[in-house]
Amino acid sequence: MNWKQPVKPIMTDALLSELIKQDEERGPKPTAFVTPFRYSSAGDCARSLSYQALGYEPTNKFDGPSIWVTTLGTAIHEWVQEAIARRFPGAEFETKSKVDDIASGHADGVVESTVITAVIPEWNGGRVLYELKTMGGFSFEKSIGLKKQKRVLENPEGPRRTALLQASLNALANDCDTIIIGHISLEGISKGVAASVGLDDYGRVLAEWHIPKEVWLPWAEEERFRMRKILGGIEAGMIAGRIIPDDDGNPLPIDPTSSRPYWKCDYCSFKDLCVSHGSGIVTINSTKE
Repeated sequence: MNWKQPVKPIMTDALLSELIKQDEERGPKPTAFVTPFRYSSAGDCARSLSYQALGYEPTNKFDGPSIWVTTLGTAIHEWVQEAIARRFPGAEFETKSKVDDIASGHADGVVESTVITAVIPEWNGGRVLYELKTMGGFSFEKSIGLKKQKRVLENPEGPRRTALLQASLNALANDCDTIIIGHISLEGISKGVAASVGLDDYGRVLAEWHIPKEVWLPWAEEERFRMRKILGGIEAGMIAGRIIPDDDGNPLPIDPTSSRPYWKCDYCSFKDLCVSHGSGIVTINSTKE
């Protein structure tokens, strides 16, 4: 027997097994208000948004690893919110809001300017919408522009487009001035690499971006327009094609059946349904045949 070969777990899987069962028992999570979309759906493929608005049953439910990552993220969110509340007494969390009757959700944090200036007098960014994202080491390194092989910090990608769109809709609904997006990595950058590029201990595991209203407001308006357009198509009896905004907000055609599909297709709750409906714009009636 080679003891170094992993075996079927009888203990280590106990927590994940419970989490999977709990997720099945909970069922679909309702929207904050009765809206076709969630803020967290911002930036999704247009066809996926059509399915969501129509209330179609997901064909590809959350798998164990996704449930595990989400559970860890939720726990970290709660710890961070508790710490922010201690630093900025008066900050609000999980406040519900909606943009028109199109999208709704909860805010990771909404903090009044006076609450911040009581602690940081020089703050001049006004009312803040806070959005937190947890992620693996690779995604974190991309966001801050870390190139480990070259040992340099260059061309940071910042938060993903989906995070920016989600936060911008949330900020619009909560009448905020500045969006603060935080990243927390589940994997720390090594001491050697961090020292070579000038990262302190905080920078090895977290980063933060402050985005003023003149930057984020156009994103919110563009995504609201896109969501309205998708709803307009549904009213005309059509399900949108497989189009997703790229990192610059330009429409990007995607295909879950290609040899190298867009990465989000593999995690889409409607992947099998989408494949069965084929490419292009699809009529709602044809999907019921």
